[in-house]
Amino acid sequence: MTHEPDPDVRTVETLVATALRGVPESSEAWEAIYALHRRGGDAVFDAASALLRSRLPRERARGADILAQLEQPSDVRSSAADRMLPLLLEEQDAQILPSLIAGLGHLGDARVPSAIAPFRDHGSPHVRSAVLLSLLKSSSEEPLSVLLPFLDDPDEGVRGLAMAHLRTLPPEVDTPVLRDALVRRMDDGSPALRADAVLLLAQRKDPRTLESLRKALRRSRVRQEFVEAAGALGDPALLPALRALEGQRQDDRPFKRALAQAIKLLEAVG
Repeated sequence: MTHEPDPDVRTVETLVATALRGVPESSEAWEAIYALHRRGGDAVFDAASALLRSRLPRERARGADILAQLEQPSDVRSSAADRMLPLLLEEQDAQILPSLIAGLGHLGDARVPSAIAPFRDHGSPHVRSAVLLSLLKSSSEEPLSVLLPFLDDPDEGVRGLAMAHLRTLPPEVDTPVLRDALVRRMDDGSPALRADAVLLLAQRKDPRTLESLRKALRRSRVRQEFVEAAGALGDPALLPALRALEGQRQDDRPFKRALAQAIKLLEAVG
């Protein structure tokens, strides 16, 4: 197979230096990293491997960022995993582990899920988030089984990440364990997560959402998720509360569409 010529004429050394310069998440740094991904080859592999052995945390993180997504040669992923997996036994820096764990997730290596599993309970929420994202990329891991433990994470950001991915699953993905986890999130300290939990439960026709929806739809400012949840639950008892919202938030088109759809669904049931 032939590859398109690399449009970036900068040397590997220049690209690596740019990736290390300035703010780690800057667009300039990541453009250099993406250029290294596309170029691949022994020179890039060796440069990234050298960064992994650096005494400087920033350089070790960048080594993982580069090595994890090289596009050439075709067998580079296995070689990259060979370099990165042993580092899980050595690396202690919570600023480096997310890059290392997330990077391993890109490799599709069968050894990765069991290797990163011990980090599920790491003290850093950034590390736990990286574990979640990495496990979701594994073809051997069932998404729901990955997401469920993280729905009860002590950090709101990690719980939110799990909830965001759970929202991508169809309502047909439905188990008692999932429902019970969502019921717990109905009491979450985050209003957004509470709303998401009610919506996901309503999509699964769980009657435990009815009383929460009665209260939520009477508030002065009703979240769109609760309107969508009312339509999804399909209980005509919520129809008066939805009709009472008509005429409100006329400038909010998504809300108006969601309200009209929910009313239509409940009228069809009624």
